[in-house]
Amino acid sequence: MAKLSVSANQKNSSSFLMTSFSVWSFVLLCRPQDYLPFLDQLRPGLVLGVVTLCIWMLSAKNSGKELPPLENQVKLYGYLLVVLVLSIPFSYYLSASIKELFRYGSVALFVYLFYRLINDVEKIRKLLFVYCIGIAVYGVSILTKGSLMEGRISFGSMFDPNDIAFYMISFITFNLLFTTRENRRFVRLIALVSFVIGLLIIVKTGSRGGFVALMAVLVFFLFRKSASFNITVLHKGMLVLLAVVSLQFIDIDMGRFKSILDLKNDYNATSEEGRIAIWKSGMKMMFTHPLTGVGVNSFPEGMGRDREARGLDSAKWQTAHNSLVQIGAETGIFGFALFLLLSFNAYKIFTGITKNSGELGLVRLAELAQAGFVGHFVATMFISQAYSVGWAFYIVLSATLNRLHMEQVATAFSEPEMEPADDVVGSAGLEVSFKRGTYG
Repeated sequence: MAKLSVSANQKNSSSFLMTSFSVWSFVLLCRPQDYLPFLDQLRPGLVLGVVTLCIWMLSAKNSGKELPPLENQVKLYGYLLVVLVLSIPFSYYLSASIKELFRYGSVALFVYLFYRLINDVEKIRKLLFVYCIGIAVYGVSILTKGSLMEGRISFGSMFDPNDIAFYMISFITFNLLFTTRENRRFVRLIALVSFVIGLLIIVKTGSRGGFVALMAVLVFFLFRKSASFNITVLHKGMLVLLAVVSLQFIDIDMGRFKSILDLKNDYNATSEEGRIAIWKSGMKMMFTHPLTGVGVNSFPEGMGRDREARGLDSAKWQTAHNSLVQIGAETGIFGFALFLLLSFNAYKIFTGITKNSGELGLVRLAELAQAGFVGHFVATMFISQAYSVGWAFYIVLSATLNRLHMEQVATAFSEPEMEPADDVVGSAGLEVSFKRGTYG
């Protein structure tokens, strides 16, 4: 009786922990505090993070179970955290670096707890559905409360149009996980509405980086045979037709997107303060400060100093507009290499599971994560989001899916094969029954 009571308490504790983590991760990824300002005064990201950590520590202590070893992606992410910390003493803007590091502590804790707590496909599906709903609600807030500036939609003080497009493209593909027939009708409807809202907002932001990222995802789906969805050529043709027709009814500035093909007249390609000039200066910073960079969140200060050294207007608050350039300049070659390696490994893991796993649920998660990460990574090449929770989410998702895949493979190899036995008579008069065992 005592054992049953202990088991029930552990189950309740585990359920409470998952609820706490789900709510906290919802706050981190879906940002309800942006459209519910009163929440921001409560510091929900920090408070819920501390609460979730305390619950987890108590649960781990009471369970008496030994924690499983960390997957390689999690270890590499840990090394990246060390590099971020080591850049602080050499920062060009010390207070900004320390502030950013404290903020990023919540993201790092999210990565660690996600990896420790999320141990099956169903938990990942439930979390993803919660995130899809949360981002759809954010999208509705943008559409109803956002403002138009020069034909581009923006919302609040946290995200500019480029940030909004990046935010939406990072999670849009996961909606497709819930549009298949095995999901309930209302779930499919929610996922479809969320998907359409995401598409609508991306194009209404007028973000060229977001548009390029969206095209990358579309090309991914069009020219790649799905491993887990029954998508025919007809389906793909209908998708393209729907996209083309929809653009005719959306009030957007197509001139901004057409300018992607006219780089000669684009200030970003020709101006001293354009993107290409900024990227060149950022790479220069990385090679002149190869071990530590100029410090986390100090790229604008580094740009100002670089321009002043060249006798130009400082324009100190120019950001990198490229996550690789950003992290390379701010943390040096090691940060740049780790960011690139973690990203490459994530895509490689998603691809490997898609091709090799025999578990449909795992394959679907990996396939949509692969497509989503394509869009996410392309978008990061046009925006300063090296320390975003979205990128960290894909890294820990890759680690978690890889662990589940390895467990599946280990289980498959450990199961004993079927061995013929001679004690049952089959339909043809032969003794053909089977029993568990190994040959030999």
